[in-house]
Amino acid sequence: MKKGGFISSFNYAVQGIISALKTEKNMKFHYLAALAVVILSLFMDFNRLEFLLMIFAITFVVASEMFNTAVERTVDLIVQDYNPIAKYIKDVSAGAVLISSINALLVAYLLFFDRISNLGDLMLTKIQNSDPHLSFIAIILILILTLGGKYLRARKNGGTYFQGGAISGHSSLAFCVATIISLVSEKSLITLAAYGLAFLVAESRVETGVHKLSEAISGAFLGIAVAIFIFKVVG
Repeated sequence: MKKGGFISSFNYAVQGIISALKTEKNMKFHYLAALAVVILSLFMDFNRLEFLLMIFAITFVVASEMFNTAVERTVDLIVQDYNPIAKYIKDVSAGAVLISSINALLVAYLLFFDRISNLGDLMLTKIQNSDPHLSFIAIILILILTLGGKYLRARKNGGTYFQGGAISGHSSLAFCVATIISLVSEKSLITLAAYGLAFLVAESRVETGVHKLSEAISGAFLGIAVAIFIFKVVG
């Protein structure tokens, strides 16, 4: 196996995530659940520690499921016939996923139950209306939605999961940040500079042949739409 560079390493890692998402039903469920929880957290007055616990619980479940998948595939590759030791290894790795899922449920209960139990207060209470918090949520949503877009169309449009694919992740992040800057600063010169830098990022992806023009444009629209939704509709 040839040794790749820094970008190649990321490409292999993202390809592993997408492969697990495509082949494992549980990973699809975890992806949708993570997306729903992140969006729901926008309407909760979480402090930094609570938000950190939520993110850790989500990543713990996803990472455990991926380790479990890797262990199962390795055992299947080595052991062709029934073997009690192979069954033991698979059961233990599946048990680790179960423990991480129980941990996520406990965290969700502690974070969400008291807030959701009073629906009247929930409808009247906005999320923590701080720009850093909203910006962080917007970036997380961009990453999740971009990953979903690459999962759905990356192979159809060509390219690898990290380089190329259906949506330009660089463009979506750049235009999301540019939109956030424009909404926070509300100054035309700063807005122009931010969008100019975002345009250069998107143009570089097309110029180097990593993405098609349509993929860079779709990424730009995604980034702008998410930022506007988070700051103007929700926040």
